[in-house]
Amino acid sequence: MRRRRHGNERGSVTLIMIPLLAVFMVSSAFAVDLGYQRAARSDVQALADVVALDLARSIDGRTVAQLQPVLDAQVPISVARNKDVLGSKTPAVSYQLGVIGTGGFQAMTSGVPSAVRVEAKTKVGFAFASFTGADHGDADRTAAAQSSSTACFRLGTFVAAIRSGDSTVLAPLNDLLGVKLDLVSYRGLADADLRLSQLTAVSSIGTPEHLLSQQIRYTDLLNAMIVALTKEGLGSNQVAIDALGKIAQSSTAVNVGMISLAKVLHVSPNDRAALGVDLSVLDIIGSARLANGQYAVGVPNIQAQVPGLGFQFSGSIYLISAAQLACGAPNSVDAKADTAQLNGTVGIDFTNLPSLNLQGIGTLQTPKGTGSIAIVAGNGTGRLVSPPAVRCGTGTLADPSSFGVDVATGLASYKLNVDLTVGGDSKLTDLLQLNGLTSVITNLLGSILTLPSKLTVEVGVSLSIGTSISGSDTTVGVSIPPNDKTPVSTGGTVYLDPASVVATVTSVKIGGKAVTALNTVTGLTNPIVNDLTQAPGGFLKKSLTPLIDNINSSFIGPVARMVGLRLAGADVYGVGVTCGMPRLVG
Repeated sequence: MRRRRHGNERGSVTLIMIPLLAVFMVSSAFAVDLGYQRAARSDVQALADVVALDLARSIDGRTVAQLQPVLDAQVPISVARNKDVLGSKTPAVSYQLGVIGTGGFQAMTSGVPSAVRVEAKTKVGFAFASFTGADHGDADRTAAAQSSSTACFRLGTFVAAIRSGDSTVLAPLNDLLGVKLDLVSYRGLADADLRLSQLTAVSSIGTPEHLLSQQIRYTDLLNAMIVALTKEGLGSNQVAIDALGKIAQSSTAVNVGMISLAKVLHVSPNDRAALGVDLSVLDIIGSARLANGQYAVGVPNIQAQVPGLGFQFSGSIYLISAAQLACGAPNSVDAKADTAQLNGTVGIDFTNLPSLNLQGIGTLQTPKGTGSIAIVAGNGTGRLVSPPAVRCGTGTLADPSSFGVDVATGLASYKLNVDLTVGGDSKLTDLLQLNGLTSVITNLLGSILTLPSKLTVEVGVSLSIGTSISGSDTTVGVSIPPNDKTPVSTGGTVYLDPASVVATVTSVKIGGKAVTALNTVTGLTNPIVNDLTQAPGGFLKKSLTPLIDNINSSFIGPVARMVGLRLAGADVYGVGVTCGMPRLVG
């Protein structure tokens, strides 16, 4: 049976709903206003992120003092591009420069920063201030962005010698690549530049990851270069294309087999910046050809047309080279390149050597002569380091891009050693006239009255020409320009100087008996040494100097020049710099 409501109960629901509605209104006010505040916080976080990335793009190796006016001008521009922020008409944005350390962002007021922290603030007006008691809410968020810079450099280069028109490198390069190209063809290869990104556009190469993380055939690399250069069009690369085709068809190219281009060029598979750097075609194929670790440079007939030299030689000189190019961030594992190395020994037999006509001694013959060219050069590395920070300039001599490379090398030496034996019969009366020899002969052979009228004389002389340089570790500053064309050189020149000859008497025999105190027979040995090293028609002038000139101009010299190799050092070239690649770090 339905219960009837009494009259005194009318309006009770209204009485209950009034306070509930008040609660609902306050709760709704909080929800709406807090929702606005949460949305505003999300907006200012996005604003802080974007502004931090924008500002980080300008961090390029300049100091705090140099960057502040630049960033002060950039902040309002960046905010204006991203002004759709809930709340205040113009959010408040501030920044600090600094570095990212183990504890996060660390602000700095001077020095060279690598990161920036941005703080963005806004205010949200509350719609239900009368209910909540607050007329606005704050939204405050921060973001930190770090700027990473990478640089590419070469330790030595094949291209430099060719671009300078040094035709003496043709024989070593032809030997290296297994072809017979002319200077025009090599200049075409040297002047043709390719980006690794162009190679990844060739179907046979594929993705950047495949190019820099997988092995590829040397012939595939050469053919991909041909395709990439052909796509550039305009016919400007035709000489290089023809030369690459000839190299690709050679047996040498087939024998190289599989190579890892990332190891050849010392480029990290993750370094996309390196994909956009222009690299010389000749440097790429030359470095890749040496990827198998060792190459025996052909020894030319260095004795040809040099009087007094035979045609017998033994041993080999080896050119050993890892990648000459390196790209990466400062102090990273990948930004390291090995110097080329040149080492080995070549033995020489001297024949038909000239006789010595010495006043007061007589005519002596040189029946025996042997020599050796020994070289140890290279054995070092170059690393991209910081400090100094990588800096991107405008690309002019007044404002170049710059970075630092640490070049560390081991002991290096380059010497020509010659051992000669000078001997013959001398009159006893002539020998006795020489300073100090009367007592020496008496002590060796007994009474002068019992000696024959002639005595055999045999003198051993060692001639040494060359130098040794201790290892070193030095950081050089590289600027682009001018070091993209002109290298920063460390170490000494790979060069033999005949003026630096050092002569040493190693043995003396008179009448078949050895003299133990060589300083007592200088009256005999000094004229012999002087004739060998000073006389216009002597051994040094007539035989050794032409030989050394031939070595410098046609043998070791060209090989060293074509790879930018120096004794205990290297030629360091700048290739490219990429600055201001930002990423959020907090």
